[in-house]
Amino acid sequence: MSIRSRFCPECGKTVEKLYESKCIDCYAENSNVKIPNKKNVLFCVKCEQIFNNGFWTNGDSDKILLNRIKKSVILPEKELMISVKFDENNEGVIVKSKLESAIIKRLVKGKFEVKKYCCPACSREMGVDYLAKLQLRSKDPNFVENALNYIRSSKPKISKVEYVAAGADIYLVNQQIARQASRRIKKHFNCHIKASYKAYGWDKEKDKPKQRITILLKQKERN
Repeated sequence: MSIRSRFCPECGKTVEKLYESKCIDCYAENSNVKIPNKKNVLFCVKCEQIFNNGFWTNGDSDKILLNRIKKSVILPEKELMISVKFDENNEGVIVKSKLESAIIKRLVKGKFEVKKYCCPACSREMGVDYLAKLQLRSKDPNFVENALNYIRSSKPKISKVEYVAAGADIYLVNQQIARQASRRIKKHFNCHIKASYKAYGWDKEKDKPKQRITILLKQKERN
């Protein structure tokens, strides 16, 4: 036996170095790695974007999830993080760290997953909700259909069309397209234009009210 050898009181193994009076294996087994037992990333199945740092954006969902897990890991004092990777049996993650010259690998069990989801924008596209309403008003019976042609040229998602006595209300899910279409209609059909907003809920992602826009387009009477 080497003079430098040490005896582990936990398992009886003879080793050259002890860590907190234990061999490296017993030390790793008895020291705690703090990590949340649940972490997830939202992945939109329709547009394939990921919700990250408060925004829906493109990226690698597995890498983003691992990065979140890695940032939340708290190692025992004096240990240095090397890497975090998913366990092949989907039981959790393998946390690899270093203590002085020793390399430690621990399986940390938990529920870490990429959750399939439908982002708010895609939900609106798939549903009947609307964010913009164009009110088309004119005494000309052809005005509504001619204006609709300008709207449809942008290939928007139209939730519904409601015909009224003096025109029609067009419900759209995209406010930008509604604004663009209203400017074109105003220019080509000589219309008065007026916009107003109305709150209908709270946007938790942006921390501000959700708003719908209503744009009135009233064709001027010919002299």
